[in-house]
Amino acid sequence: MKVAVIGTGYVGLVTASVLAHLGHQVVGLDIDAKKIAALKKGKITIFEPGLKDLIKKNRARLRFTTSYHEALRQAQVVFICVGTPAQKDGSYDPRYVFAAAKAIAQNLDHYAVIVIKSTVPPSTTQAVAKILDANAGVKLDVAANPEFLKEGSAVADALKPDRIVIGAESKKARDILIRLHRKLKAPVVATSPQSAQMIKYASNAMLSTRISFINAIAILCDKVGADIKDVSSGLGLDPRVGRSFLNAGLGYGGSCFPKDTWALIAFAKKLGYDFKFLRQVDMVNADQVDYFLTKIKAAFPGGLKGKILTVLGLSFKPETDDMRQARSVVLIKKLLSLGASVRATDPVAIKNARPLLPRVKFFTDSYQALSGSDGLVLVTEWAAYAKLDFKKIKKLIRQPYVFDGRNFFDPAKVKAAGFHYFGLGRP
Repeated sequence: MKVAVIGTGYVGLVTASVLAHLGHQVVGLDIDAKKIAALKKGKITIFEPGLKDLIKKNRARLRFTTSYHEALRQAQVVFICVGTPAQKDGSYDPRYVFAAAKAIAQNLDHYAVIVIKSTVPPSTTQAVAKILDANAGVKLDVAANPEFLKEGSAVADALKPDRIVIGAESKKARDILIRLHRKLKAPVVATSPQSAQMIKYASNAMLSTRISFINAIAILCDKVGADIKDVSSGLGLDPRVGRSFLNAGLGYGGSCFPKDTWALIAFAKKLGYDFKFLRQVDMVNADQVDYFLTKIKAAFPGGLKGKILTVLGLSFKPETDDMRQARSVVLIKKLLSLGASVRATDPVAIKNARPLLPRVKFFTDSYQALSGSDGLVLVTEWAAYAKLDFKKIKKLIRQPYVFDGRNFFDPAKVKAAGFHYFGLGRP
């Protein structure tokens, strides 16, 4: 089939690449001319494992443009994959979705299925349908097809999805989308657009809830001397619960969980429902960095002024360079406000972190970053950090403190190397 993908960010670029890999003819469109110029040269503008190779492998079926006319010329399916940033009240900003819908309507001269893949609240499909009706000269169908991609494993998630959710009122549109995805061996949930969009929000809200829940349990573990690793393991063995998203740490960040949680709270409020439970989930997440900070402050009773702390990991999670809502930014700004000097390192996110943290000194080598430091602060659990030689670090560091914000290191091994270890819910 012939497909157009509007927006070439994380979701759009992965979607376009995977659809090309499935054999479809795909055109990716973006209004950012520099980004499109780079993509035409084979330069990927984001870090996502496997994406560069996937694009290279499927270039015969994948093109990029800034022209709506070119992108939509023969398109049978058009995906809207633009940003939906949060507004001050937590609700999502619909302007990019609506602008894309209007441009599509003004440039399409034939029937197509317009698919909203961007994460938007239920009722957005109706609003987009009104824009299309007001600006298009042809009949168009609107559908919802939310994504469930995890940054760092987005390509694998797209190629082997847990489920494919299709929300469409029109049988014709639904059948076209089922045919588009037929090579993907996954259960198909065919439902209404409202239900499809609610599935996405409910999924992210549930995962956010699990993270905040286990973080709250970790605080209780600290108070009674229990080990959150053992508690999570024992809890996860219950088939009614499962093991996923039960790793205590600094809380969730990124482009989805915070924004989608805020948006669902705001959407509920608009409907007259106070989503108190989800507000507490968000509050626990916001408080988690402060709780971790109390451990750092306690290790330095004389205060942090003049102390040098080295942060390992900047991106909001491993295997991505995305700094959106990264816990590292929140923590580092608090450390700086308390008078500490901060050094930082990350395998891929330094470039994106620099504008956000102008007072931080960045290093590409972890050992250099730790030399003369008063403490190691692990924020993002990159696999490379598991290979660090703590005996070597002990000789370089000024004070033997390890603050583990992801319970990533083995406390026994760290302590055996002569360090004081501070985790979350670890005895």
